[in-house]
Amino acid sequence: MKSIELSRALAAAMSLRLPGTVGKIANKMRYIDAKAPQFVRGGIIRAVDAQRFERVHAVGISSKSRSMPALGGVLYGAAALRHDVIVSGNQVTEGFQDSRVDINDMNFLDASERLAWKEYILVYRLLTDLMESDARPDVIFVDIPLLVPRAEQSVSLGEPEVEAEWNELLEVMEGFWQRFLPALFPNDPKGPFLVSLQSRRDLNAAVLNALREKGADGSPEAISTEAVDLVQNEWLQLRQVGVLRFLRGALRAGHRTAAYYYEALGRQMKRFEPKTVANHGLIGFHIQVGIRTPIWKVETVGAAGQWDSASLDKLASITAYLTLNDNPHMTPLPLWYAEQLVKMPREVLSNYLRSTLGMLKDRAVDRAWLEGVDTMDEE
Repeated sequence: MKSIELSRALAAAMSLRLPGTVGKIANKMRYIDAKAPQFVRGGIIRAVDAQRFERVHAVGISSKSRSMPALGGVLYGAAALRHDVIVSGNQVTEGFQDSRVDINDMNFLDASERLAWKEYILVYRLLTDLMESDARPDVIFVDIPLLVPRAEQSVSLGEPEVEAEWNELLEVMEGFWQRFLPALFPNDPKGPFLVSLQSRRDLNAAVLNALREKGADGSPEAISTEAVDLVQNEWLQLRQVGVLRFLRGALRAGHRTAAYYYEALGRQMKRFEPKTVANHGLIGFHIQVGIRTPIWKVETVGAAGQWDSASLDKLASITAYLTLNDNPHMTPLPLWYAEQLVKMPREVLSNYLRSTLGMLKDRAVDRAWLEGVDTMDEE
């Protein structure tokens, strides 16, 4: 039965509301266009220097996971892949490749969070192997956050299985940071950049929040007093326009925001794990490399006083230099390769489930446990 009345009501509502919606959005965009030059002059929006590098050894690490209900629980598979690229002039050479895989089952308790933990563990094991090698790269890109945010922490840690997996995650991540934090830039001026590059999760105008909370102290870069006053005095208007909309409207191809300290965003950092790097500090900024590339959030380690604009410009320039094509699906070349190559097909889990069912039916597992019992009895 067709609802003619509802169709008419929808058509009427669209006709009546459309001019108002267009006017409201246009008014917000005019505000952004009017204020954007002040943010550029004040140092909140900065141009990315298009540098050329003689040789860059870059590594990308990406992860994927998949799950399916099976046998009263969840069958999962997670994979992480490392891909090395060396860019020298106009020549691109693909180098070393490594991967880690985990397939098993779990119960339903906080399954989505625990599946994310599996990816963290695999990525950090690849990072550990990388930092233990003799030849370290210039920059390392990963597509997961460097810390486990509060949203991905479990509320079921009282359950033994969940607690054991959480402790394994903290052990792997804490072990990495305690060993290699001093060897990463900026703690070691000759160490590699370790960069989390995110385009979908946690995309927000964090630099504006940091400046609102801490003023010029919320950024390691020079921000004019006029720009800080503009953020603090017109925060209500910025909220009404939408800080994320403002970021998308103010950023242009070949530009980035000023960097910001994570600790300036409030008490959230105190609830992130692992504590070793959470207490040390993180910094971040947003960048748009090309006209069609998305806005990326760049996240790396850094305490107050460790970074300056020259180092941040170099990191932004390397990121832009390694992004060879202006494409919505493009990322810096080594990370793009890793994202394309890492897979966890559903067919793998389906075949694993069929093999599990076959062994259960054949009682092959029971026979394996009982193997040798007759010999023991005879002795």
